[in-house]
Amino acid sequence: MLFLLLTIGPAFLFACGNILEKSGVSTVGKRTGGVSNPWQFLKGVLSNGFWWLGISCSGLATIGYYIAMARYDLSQVQPMMVLNPVLTALMGFVILKEVLTRRIVVAICFVVVGLLYSVESLGEATSVQDVSMLWAYAGVVCGATFVAHLWVKDREMVDSLIMGVGFGISAAFYKSLAMDFDLDNVTLSSVGVLLLDFRTLGYIVTYGIAFLYSQVSFSRGRALFIIPFSAAVGAAVPTIAGALVFSEAFPLGKMISVALVLTGAALFVVRRPRLKKGEKA
Repeated sequence: MLFLLLTIGPAFLFACGNILEKSGVSTVGKRTGGVSNPWQFLKGVLSNGFWWLGISCSGLATIGYYIAMARYDLSQVQPMMVLNPVLTALMGFVILKEVLTRRIVVAICFVVVGLLYSVESLGEATSVQDVSMLWAYAGVVCGATFVAHLWVKDREMVDSLIMGVGFGISAAFYKSLAMDFDLDNVTLSSVGVLLLDFRTLGYIVTYGIAFLYSQVSFSRGRALFIIPFSAAVGAAVPTIAGALVFSEAFPLGKMISVALVLTGAALFVVRRPRLKKGEKA
């Protein structure tokens, strides 16, 4: 099925890309001192082979993911992207011999059961957008994220939150643009209108910030936290947009499926262990 090819394939490539980017950025960060030496850090990242291979995987994944978003409901596509941390965990277990904890096994079960529960409605296209609601939704979510950035002290959590929200909001902007852009009748004037649309600017800004923070978070945080946390947020934000902005159909079966998948994504998040009295961070 085309839907599965355009969702499972990108999820797998995103997982590979995350691991490779994290490997490259972490190596460069340790050698250069990370973002505290921005120019040395940037030069090191841009000359790192693992980072470029990861970017290539993510680029290919993005193409399939964007085609899926243009063709199908966000509330169907986004939960499939939660396969990213599932596949990351499984690849870590098989290739890197990492331990699968009970919590991760339970999380995988939640995600798999949730996706299987939605099999009957896979590939739906019921979107009808409200552009004014899109801007209102983006403003509220970005505003709340900015407040979190100012008040939350855990930089790992904030970096991952901004990353997830940025990718999630950019997905909503892209879906909106794709619904108004006729790929069967592309002309210079239609491309010009697309480029001058404020939603395009919204997409560029939110995606750019998300990508920047993905690299920042990889340089100073743990992949076991960053990837599942940002994936959970990045799936929840556009899924909610599917209901509020695009009026997508949400029968009981889909609501149960989405709830199971997002619960599984949340279970993947591993917090730092609490320090004992007298220990240093």
